[in-house]
Amino acid sequence: MHVVSDLQQRPKKGRLMVEKNIVTFYDLCSLVQLVTFLIHTVTTVIGAKRTFTRNIMIPNEYELTPALAHKTRNCSYSTVRDIYAFYSVHMTLTESSANDIFVDHAIQMRLAIFVCAAAIVVGGLNRTLVDVNVFVIKFRNFYFWKDIISAIELLLLAYVIQIVATAVQPAHLLRDYLLHCEVKSRAYLPFVSTVNLWVFAGVGYLSYVVGLVLYLNNALPKYGLMTPQEIEEYKAWVRSRRAEEEQARILIDEAKKVHARLHMMKHADFKHPWSGSLSMSPMEPAMRGPNGFMGSFPYPYPKGDAPTDYASIAPEMLDARGDSSLPQMRYLGAGMLQPETTTTEFSQPRSAMNFPANMPRRRFVPSFT
Repeated sequence: MHVVSDLQQRPKKGRLMVEKNIVTFYDLCSLVQLVTFLIHTVTTVIGAKRTFTRNIMIPNEYELTPALAHKTRNCSYSTVRDIYAFYSVHMTLTESSANDIFVDHAIQMRLAIFVCAAAIVVGGLNRTLVDVNVFVIKFRNFYFWKDIISAIELLLLAYVIQIVATAVQPAHLLRDYLLHCEVKSRAYLPFVSTVNLWVFAGVGYLSYVVGLVLYLNNALPKYGLMTPQEIEEYKAWVRSRRAEEEQARILIDEAKKVHARLHMMKHADFKHPWSGSLSMSPMEPAMRGPNGFMGSFPYPYPKGDAPTDYASIAPEMLDARGDSSLPQMRYLGAGMLQPETTTTEFSQPRSAMNFPANMPRRRFVPSFT
């Protein structure tokens, strides 16, 4: 129902004059459909109330009123008619067979009411999307095109036409039957006109025809026909624009993901491990350094008193002269030097102990049990 394509879509304030005027025309068509729907509903309900004992909107036995049953009692009517897909059918209507035709006609007229109501709702939604200049509804990776709503409305209008075409011939047959049985009143259901349904469907299709004509007029080139080279350039421009739209969509999705991560980090509960909020237990390392603390696990770091029995382990130093079983070295160098006495001093740690660099750090693993 749009009079321009999605490639010619303009902002709300920059829309063409024909786009603004077509909305008024669509509103007028919707108003006509609503009026015809109300007329058909009221006349059908009144005619059915005078024809049947109960309301036809709810399932029932569809019994004729006593007055109508009395007038059609012992009345038969023979005729040759074209009905549905059959031609020159010889029919004889009696009291029982006429009741079946009455019920079938009432069901068709009731069905037309519900289908027209659905068409009005779908058509109103479709025209609202045209008014707000929406071609597609996007939600994450879900795309719902407005053309689907237009297709549903067209199918509903076609269904209304099919119902009317089906109900016309039984209505004519019942009218002739009642006139043959000398029923003078015209207030019964077969006398209810179906013109309102024809107007309802015709106005709906008229709105689409007018919109299609304007759409084709706006889609035609305004400066003559394009050459093959211009057509190729236009196709390249369309492809580039769609690529830009896809790139913009990807960037928007990435921005949404980043925003979601920031939101999660902002609202995450990162509390101090030893604040008591979470039960944190240290994890013993797989191996210790050569000068690591040999006390019981866990280590008293970063809290607790410093150990008093800490002492670094001095590595074994070989004699510079080598093994005594080997011949003495006769060259200048390490063999000429006198070895010094190696003494290992064990110093007590201070109040603020400096741990070796190769000492494993304390690791905290959250425990949620």
